Order: sequence, then structure tokens, then C-alpha cells
Amino acid sequence: MSDNITLPEGAGTLLATDEILGVHVLRAKLQTGVDGTAVDVSQNDPLPVRLVGSHPAGGNTLGAVNVKPATAGGLSVYRMIGLSTTGQSVKSSAGQVFGWHLANSGASDAFVKLYDMATAPTVGTSTPVATLYVPAGQNASAEYTNGIAFTNGIGIGATAAAADDNTSQPGANTMIVNVFYK
Repeated sequence: MSDNITLPEGAGTLLATDEILGVHVLRAKLQTGVDGTAVDVSQNDPLPVRLVGSHPAGGNTLGAVNVKPATAGGLSVYRMIGLSTTGQSVKSSAGQVFGWHLANSGASDAFVKLYDMATAPTVGTSTPVATLYVPAGQNASAEYTNGIAFTNGIGIGATAAAADDNTSQPGANTMIVNVFYK
């Protein structure tokens, strides 16, 4: 079967199509121009784009930017083997968590707690903003492309139970934690 078909209602009237797997699909070509003219959009004649309104003062980026691999400017990694009820400071200023990989090599469940604090949290007293369950002998991983915002800083600790006020230790050296942040 070939591209394009003749309409039966008008001798010589041609409808632009593209044959795909034996089916004619209507072809449409984007064009620009004033009334009565048409210029096909192409690599040599791209679609004209005009910003409406003003660009905010101090801004350098107008929209999404394609991410390219780079050797600098990436995420930082917080790594700890044996995370426990002794709270740790991941970052002492505002930041974002983009993901984690948590491993529990112990025989009991564990709970990793994230805190929005500029200093190390007091596990069992400070209130976590997230509690992450890691079953015994299992891993837990997550990725957040846009990040999770922490206004004050990023703190972390681990317990053997989920309650915010829990202070029971997970098994000794069983929690292996990697947190990816900026």
C-alpha cells in the first residue's frame, strides 16, 4: 500500500496520509504565516516562539534544562554502617534528600528516621519528619527526582520500633545507610 489516498467525493482530491502497518494515518504538518500564506516548520524555518511578559529579575533560566552527565555538581552521599539511636547530622543547613539505600542485616525490623534539624537529633525526643521501615534482612531504596525539602538541616537516626519516642536500639552494626542529598 502506498502513502496518500484519493478521496472518493472529488476527482483528483488527495488526502495526505502515512501508511503504517497497512493503515492510513492522517498527516498534519505544522505551518506558520499570515492569512493566505503557509511556511512549513522545519529545521531551516523553526517555529517562532515569543515570550509574553518580562523575565524575573536575577533569573537566568527560562525553563527546563536537559541534564547532562558531569563530574561536578552532583549529589552528596551520607554513609554510615551501624546507624543507631545516636542521632547524626547529615547536613547542618537547608537541603534536600533525593533518595536512599538502607540495608538491615539484622534479625529484627528497624526504622530509620529523618529529621529537619541543623544539629544531630536526640532520637526519642526530637520529632522525625519521615520514618522509613526496613524489614529484618531486607533493603529499602527510594529515589525522588525533585528532592524532599529540609528547611533547617538533615538529621538521621535508627530505632527498633516505629514510635517517635522510641529509643530501643536496632541490632548492633546492622543498619547500613546511604542517603543522597544536596
